[in-house]
Amino acid sequence: MSIIAIDRRHGGNPPAGALDFSASINPLGPPADAIAAYHAAAARIGAYPPARSDRLERALAQWLGVERANILAGNGTTQLIHLLARNLGVSRAAIAIPTFSEFANALAASGVAAAPIRVDADRGYALELADIDTALTAGASAIFIGRPNSPTGSMLSAGAAREIADRCARHGALCVFDEAFIDFADAESSAQLAAARPHLFVLRSLTKSFAIPGLRLGCIVAAPASIAKLAASIEPWSVNVAAEAVGLACIGVAQTFLAQTRKVIAAEREFLARALGAIDGIFVFPSIANFLMLRIVEEPAPGAFAAHMLRGGIAIRDLAAMPGAGAGLYRIGILLRAGNQRLVATAARWPAARSAG
Repeated sequence: MSIIAIDRRHGGNPPAGALDFSASINPLGPPADAIAAYHAAAARIGAYPPARSDRLERALAQWLGVERANILAGNGTTQLIHLLARNLGVSRAAIAIPTFSEFANALAASGVAAAPIRVDADRGYALELADIDTALTAGASAIFIGRPNSPTGSMLSAGAAREIADRCARHGALCVFDEAFIDFADAESSAQLAAARPHLFVLRSLTKSFAIPGLRLGCIVAAPASIAKLAASIEPWSVNVAAEAVGLACIGVAQTFLAQTRKVIAAEREFLARALGAIDGIFVFPSIANFLMLRIVEEPAPGAFAAHMLRGGIAIRDLAAMPGAGAGLYRIGILLRAGNQRLVATAARWPAARSAG
């Protein structure tokens, strides 16, 4: 069985002075209420937070349309991915790649073999039901899928997600949907589906939606018995005082803030896709999320395009080391218009730079 390699490269740590397109965070920044809540919480950092935040989990449940017993909050979805890997009780898993590398990393750290479900460019990186059937027939007892998927920007419909969850259940396999980016897409979440299905887990991120990567906040949605098992294993105080306060503030403004976010992202994604797609040697994959994946045609050397962009003060995510991706593929986050125009202007100089060698 093919095993997915470890990949510890992530975006979000650009060189000083570079405009950061390497991470995919809400370009509007944190809501004003969240900033105010963070500063107010500073007066309470001398006391312990609750070992598990009941207030935040109740607010998350109401926001996502599920019950309190369906929610477990944590220090970002990465902590929760590693928690899942330690507690799923499976020996073989399958991951639709390319996707967030911490799925394979977490499974490997827990001694779980993770095989790839490969989706490729010829199909627009679309995952098909036959791919799931193949993985389940081969013995996978857990399936991991990004929805929408990073870095490809592809998205399973709600109907396809439900069908995959059903097929996993019929095989006695667990199903995990990473919906960290779903707030940026006008799409139906699987959270309510997971609430009543003991084999289904859905990951949600406040980190990306509300632009708080330095704070870290996310949750798992699952059936009550699954949540109870995970809650017994998660580290106490995983949600600190500031994170709890900020999370509550974010949820309080979520409806209007995320509606504005989706409007901005849709306009800027269209602008970038059109402008970059018009540049010779750059192919832009369709995306439903707050990022775009690019293929650089006839790149003279691996990483040459990223180096060109960085010389122009633009940091992007090189996907060469990401399992299932490879050299010549890059991901760019979507910023506001002024930043996006800078990126396009720098990319427009690429054909000449490529020809010059």
